[in-house]
Amino acid sequence: MLGGLRKTAGRVRDLDAQTAALRSLKIPQEPVRKSQLMRTLAEERGKREEKLVKALDKKTVAEVRKRLKRTAGDLEIAKSADPKGLALQKVAALELDHSAVTEKTLHRFRIAGKRARYIAELAGKDAEAVRLVAQLKHLQDVIGDWHDWAQLAQAAEKLFGGVQDSALVAALGNVTRAKFRQAVHTLIETQSALTVKKPVAVTPLGRRPSRQNSQAAAAVA
Repeated sequence: MLGGLRKTAGRVRDLDAQTAALRSLKIPQEPVRKSQLMRTLAEERGKREEKLVKALDKKTVAEVRKRLKRTAGDLEIAKSADPKGLALQKVAALELDHSAVTEKTLHRFRIAGKRARYIAELAGKDAEAVRLVAQLKHLQDVIGDWHDWAQLAQAAEKLFGGVQDSALVAALGNVTRAKFRQAVHTLIETQSALTVKKPVAVTPLGRRPSRQNSQAAAAVA
């Protein structure tokens, strides 16, 4: 249920990010096409917002709250658990070829980094955990920024054609490539800084025995 709501809300958020990115693009060429693209994004956002409002009906919201409360009651973190260590292991488990980072690589690390960050946040105000959370959040933000520009460039290309047909498309392509290089650099730096050469054994996070255990474990995996 949360996955479906998150996906629907994410589509609205993506268009907000693309609109903000387009507003920040200062080029003198093709102001009419820029305005046209802005209107297209606004129209699409309106449609997606309607779908989100419909999805958040009272019955669904009540059911989600009930299930969240039940899940929270089943959650038990052992005192010996090491959220920071688990988070580092999640990052270290991903292989990274520095010479061949692709768009799929960035997406893969963004998802893994997000999950690792959520685990690290369970450590509370532990100084090392706070620094780890900040590093992972920065990685998410940089890769996410590239992804927003990439989506914006794709929307422009769909409307106006390739770089040879539109100065706006060419400009968006240039920014997107620069954002990609920045994301790759940040990924390599972060992964190198966080990789644990000799991972130590850590106690996994636990749950009280319940019939929901297998489903919860699969969702976090």
